[in-house]
Formats: sequence, structure tokens, C-alpha cells
Amino acid sequence: MEPRAAVVKELKKLGQDRPKFSDRSELDGETRTLIQGNPFAFLIAVAFGRGMRREKAWRIPTEIDRQGLLDPALLASKSETELRGLLDGLAVRPRYGAKQGARTLSDAAKLVCCEFDGDAGAIWRDASLDAVEKTLQKIHGIGARTASLATRIRCVDFGCSGEQKRQINVNPGDHLVRVFQRLGIIDSANAKEAIGAAQRLNPEFPGELDWPAWEIGRRWCHPTKPPDCAHCPLDGDCETSRLAGRGSAPGRRRVR
Repeated sequence: MEPRAAVVKELKKLGQDRPKFSDRSELDGETRTLIQGNPFAFLIAVAFGRGMRREKAWRIPTEIDRQGLLDPALLASKSETELRGLLDGLAVRPRYGAKQGARTLSDAAKLVCCEFDGDAGAIWRDASLDAVEKTLQKIHGIGARTASLATRIRCVDFGCSGEQKRQINVNPGDHLVRVFQRLGIIDSANAKEAIGAAQRLNPEFPGELDWPAWEIGRRWCHPTKPPDCAHCPLDGDCETSRLAGRGSAPGRRRVR
């Protein structure tokens, strides 16, 4: 097998071991349950995620739900002044303030009510991912990167069609690009090269490589301090490790 294809195979194996909703493991149980069961709560959570730690941003729909107000029709009927008052009274508030948050909340509620008959889940259902991302960007505060991330999370954790999977690519953040380069998947630390490599090497679902590469970068393949190769599950397949003469050794964990 071609070396890069072999590395991709091992990344996919690591990804298969990822528990569903594992990227929300830092959330409290109440929030996790709400996000998993309520598409509108998920929409609000990702809309407020810009610039905030997930455990705080994704708590906001839970706080709204505790007020009995997490309903798109009800929120769409309120003025931005009323929504600002609501957000100001929550235990967790949007990073960019209640004024900006009120616009986001109003846009999200009106979008769901006016374009999707109150069903937030319909945003992702039977639509091309390009169309989904454009729809999400109608909400104040959701840019292209947030829309892409929200769509990928929704697809991976809640399911999507094969055609949608082919449209989902990796999010070329620092962790992923660094790991792709050190694994020998790409030749330079270049985001476009990382996206192209994922599309070429795993065309059925390029985004499948996102979480395992991110997890390796976060836990073992550090940017500045020495990488923890001895515990990295891809140590024996890593181009950087091979060039350093490490290879795999007894006792080093490998993905199987």
C-alpha cells in the first residue's frame, strides 16, 4: 500500500474508535442531552460558539431552555430588546455581549420559522452541504468557518447521506495541518494542501480524517514541546518518526 494511503487507513481506524458525541464530552449532562435531542438547541449552540469555549457557549441554549423559552416561534416573536434582556439574565452570556447575541438569536429563530416551518433539523435534511452552509451564514455571527464546522459536526454525529459525506472536508486548523505534515500526508504546512490531500486520499468522506488528526495534535503531536511519540497511536506509521529512526517499538500503542 502506498505510504500515505496506509497512514490514512490508520487515521480512519482511530476515528472509528471515537465515541459518538465525544467532542462534547466536556459538556455537562443536561447540555449534552439537550444538544443531542434538539436541533434548534444545536443551532443556537454553534451560533454562540464563536470565540467561546464550547462548554460555556453550548450551555446558553440550556439556560434558555430552563426559562421555558427555547422555542423558535416564541423567540422569533420577541423584539431584539426583549431578547437582549433574556440573554443579560442568563448565568452564561454570549462572548460578544447581549446586543450582538440578541441579533444572533433573533436571526436563528426567524430563519427556522420562516424558511423551515419551525423544524431546525430540516436545515440539514436532504440539502447539499454548500446550501446548508449558505443558510447558516444568514445568521448573525456565523461565518464560513463556523458554518462548515457546524455542518461537519451535525453530519458526523447525527448522520448524513453519502453524497453529503463526499462534500465534507477537513477543517485545516493548526493541529490537523501539523499532524498531516508530520505524518507525511502533505509536504508543507499549508491549509489548501491539507484539504486537497483529504479529498484525494479519502474521497468518499474527506472529513472523516478531521477528528483523528485533531486528536493526535491535541494529545500527542505538540506544536512546540517535544511530541509524545511513545504514546501516539500512529507512531509506527509516522514519517517524522521514521526519519528520526524511531519506528515502532514493543509496548508502543498502535491502532488495530
